[in-house]
Amino acid sequence: MSETVAAAAAVPSVRAFRRQLTRARRAHANKTWLQVAEDAYVALFTLAMLGVVVGAAIAQVHHELLGCPTAGCAAVREELPVVVALGTVGAVLHALASIGPVVSGSATGQWVLATPVARGGLLRRPYAAALGVAVAVCVAFPGVALAGTIASPATIVAVLVGAVGTGLLTTALATAAQPHPGLRRAVGVTGDALLLGALVLAAAIAYGLSWELTVDASVSLAVAGVVVVAGLVAAVLATRRISRLSRADVEPGGALVAGLTGAAYGLDLSLVGELLTARRFRLLGARRSRRGLGRGFGAVVVREGMRLARPPPRPLALAPAAVVVQVGAAVGLGSLAVLVAALAGYAATRWTTASLRIVWRSPGLRRAFGLDDLALLVALAVPGGVVAALWSVGITMLLPGGSVVEVVVLTLAIWSGIVRSAASAAPRFDGPLVTSPMGALPPGMIVSVVRGPDVAVLGSLALTLGASTLWSVAVAVLVAAFALWRAINAVGDTRPYTERLQEATAEKRRS
Repeated sequence: MSETVAAAAAVPSVRAFRRQLTRARRAHANKTWLQVAEDAYVALFTLAMLGVVVGAAIAQVHHELLGCPTAGCAAVREELPVVVALGTVGAVLHALASIGPVVSGSATGQWVLATPVARGGLLRRPYAAALGVAVAVCVAFPGVALAGTIASPATIVAVLVGAVGTGLLTTALATAAQPHPGLRRAVGVTGDALLLGALVLAAAIAYGLSWELTVDASVSLAVAGVVVVAGLVAAVLATRRISRLSRADVEPGGALVAGLTGAAYGLDLSLVGELLTARRFRLLGARRSRRGLGRGFGAVVVREGMRLARPPPRPLALAPAAVVVQVGAAVGLGSLAVLVAALAGYAATRWTTASLRIVWRSPGLRRAFGLDDLALLVALAVPGGVVAALWSVGITMLLPGGSVVEVVVLTLAIWSGIVRSAASAAPRFDGPLVTSPMGALPPGMIVSVVRGPDVAVLGSLALTLGASTLWSVAVAVLVAAFALWRAINAVGDTRPYTERLQEATAEKRRS
């Protein structure tokens, strides 16, 4: 009995354990307080600059919407907040179900959570962070959408207060469902259903359908208050479920967050989709494989088409892009709708060239296919071109005054963009680095973000400016040829930088 009491007394409290961790981290810190203050200053200055830019853009959109006299602008102005609210809640639910919401890094899961300290106390901070992020997102996007309306201050306050309660409710629901795979999948399906509802409403607005929903201000405030109270109660009750979370529940989400953070630091948006796809198939465990058809060039094309038809259903991303273009046409963009369609199509079809991106950055994989570089490039890019052509046909049928020329130009512009983005040379970390506010970066890393959208804009620019049919098609063809030429040249010399530097130095000495 005395040994049990002594062992229980030896276990530190959560607060004492955190103090021990803080002292250990400070003892091994590699930054001074001045360096930490400089980093904080740079971060705050960057956030302030981004806030100014985003605020100016929101103010401009608000001014344009209020000054637009057309019926399409009026419908978008009044009904858009409902669509944004549904989409935001759906996206938050889907993200919470996919990530956690309570997450932990591998080191914390293996060492800290293995201690006899109360697990609930160690995981309350990640839970509080998830609550804060969910509430901020639920408030920010509907608030921005309300900026373009003429709603009364009482209505705006009621919506924002209700958004706070919704953020609390969604996080509490996802936390309670986290240790149960079935409930967690149900939360994700609910988020997908809300996203689908928002897409349907946005399509209805684009086609000119509108609705009137009149609610008394006092009633809306009362409902918002009830939602906040329910959210607070649910958030408090969900804290009791935190102690039941195992390391297997929190570590995968922490690894996913770490991977997404690394992809964001590397400014590689394609890697984000690949990480999410890998996590989905890892959760599935195993899938039945299918044999390909043919040999050589045809086999690569068929196999790539089979990959595009495999879940997760990324083709569903084509529908939101089409709705965005339709909404833009409804507010009277005119010829700019073609440019918006090119950018939206690029964003919706970029996932089709994931194999090209991986193969093009791996010399060993390219040699294993047994094809020359140009044939392999075309084989891996053909299925993406087919998807871009089908999307261009569909969106041209929805746009007013669509023609075959728009289909050809949009297909070439979108295909050029996705090929240039996937087949561009990867940043080299074995050479000189450039100092930036984000740290040391390889030269050209920031430029890599616009590789793809730049040629999509150039390919559709002539048609956007009202050029003739011949000039529009000629510019699109030239841009596509330039994208292929740059993709072939991107293979170039794939040796390490040090080896290439030594060869260049030797040649200079011989000369």
